[in-house]
Amino acid sequence: MRFSSDLLRLCVAVALFCSCTAPVQAETANSEKIDAEVKLAEGASHSELVFEASPYYTNIDYNVPLDNNPIPMITSDSEAVIYRELIKDSLIPRYMVLEASVYPLPWLSSYIKAHSPYLYRQGELGHSGINLFESATAGFQEPWAVSAFFGNVAKLNRPREKRQGNNYGYTGYLFSAGNRHIKNNTFVADDWYEFEWKIKGNIDYPDEKLYWSFRAGARFNENPGVNDVTYISLHRSNLDLRYSFLEWLENANYQLRMHFLQHGAEMVRLELIAGKKVPLPGHRYAPTLDIGFVWSSPNEYSGALRDLRGNTTTLVFRPSLEF
Repeated sequence: MRFSSDLLRLCVAVALFCSCTAPVQAETANSEKIDAEVKLAEGASHSELVFEASPYYTNIDYNVPLDNNPIPMITSDSEAVIYRELIKDSLIPRYMVLEASVYPLPWLSSYIKAHSPYLYRQGELGHSGINLFESATAGFQEPWAVSAFFGNVAKLNRPREKRQGNNYGYTGYLFSAGNRHIKNNTFVADDWYEFEWKIKGNIDYPDEKLYWSFRAGARFNENPGVNDVTYISLHRSNLDLRYSFLEWLENANYQLRMHFLQHGAEMVRLELIAGKKVPLPGHRYAPTLDIGFVWSSPNEYSGALRDLRGNTTTLVFRPSLEF
């Protein structure tokens, strides 16, 4: 199917504009006093269904307690205290979380490349070698996944905060699996599975949002062309409408991910992304811009999937609006 040039330009612009980051959550800073209290949530232990949606990461979780204790509540405005309480006693799992997730924009970008290559080429910036579709979704290597988490789960809340949303923290062990791999926005048949230890959290209030995910693990692939790796991933992103643009430690997004071959420990992939958010006085949204790169070695793949060009670097460029 062929589209008019004006429509193509519009599609590319919309795809780029919609390439907002996964829900980004922010920390409340309180330099005068750290009011930390860990208490049990009211009510008995029970299963819960949690749904989160964003252009990059949409998931549905089913929280299942493994004992009769209720989900604890961590009430604090200090990230360090939240991390400490989540890690405490995390060696013994008390909760199971079953999750199904999909990555909408990476999936859509790969689908367009496979089924409408003419539209996909409209994202190319001249002869620069940069494609806007690829830049907006670089770093995602699977379109969907299912997982099982075993560890600790806690509800998160600010001191003196009466509103309680789907604010949760997780620490423990995660088993994930899928049947597709994404290489340069191309679907590759691959039954993969991975095991990792992680600490993850999500806080969402009208005036502040905070998201963090720190993890280390190993991935195994049935496709012989996709080499098995171990990895380290650090991601923290926050938005606080009470801080100005000049507060560089606030309203920022940082992501670092490194892949190493399981045999030989050679680093074969590096993702480094940083972003800044611009709070607007009187508005509950903020323009954001993430910029970075994804570097990969040809040794990340084998056989027909190996990149004969040698090392490659892909620009990451993600303008968006954070609400």
